[in-house]
Amino acid sequence: MKKAHIVLKIIFSFFMFFSATGELTLNETVVHSLDILQMPTYLLYLLGILKILGIITIWLSPIEWLMEWAYAGFTFDFLGAIFGFIATRQLLFPDVFMAPLAMILCLLTYFSWKKRK
Repeated sequence: MKKAHIVLKIIFSFFMFFSATGELTLNETVVHSLDILQMPTYLLYLLGILKILGIITIWLSPIEWLMEWAYAGFTFDFLGAIFGFIATRQLLFPDVFMAPLAMILCLLTYFSWKKRK
């Protein structure tokens, strides 16, 4: 069970790291998606920094409640993205698939962590 959790955490961390990199570098595709969702570009810096801090937290924090908050933050990020696509009726490919996929991966990682304890 421990191996499965570590593998899930590695996959999830890479997923979030690449997402954060796209946000912090103001990748053209990421900026375009945010424009279509009618959200300000400056949010990308905040999202990118918080994702990197969340990754660091789920790997290094010995404080359980801090890890809970990191997973909650990731979950709110994905829920916000999914809601944005629904509210604006902009089903952007591949974004419309990536947010739910990331949400599922986050939940799997979270529940495997909780089960391990």
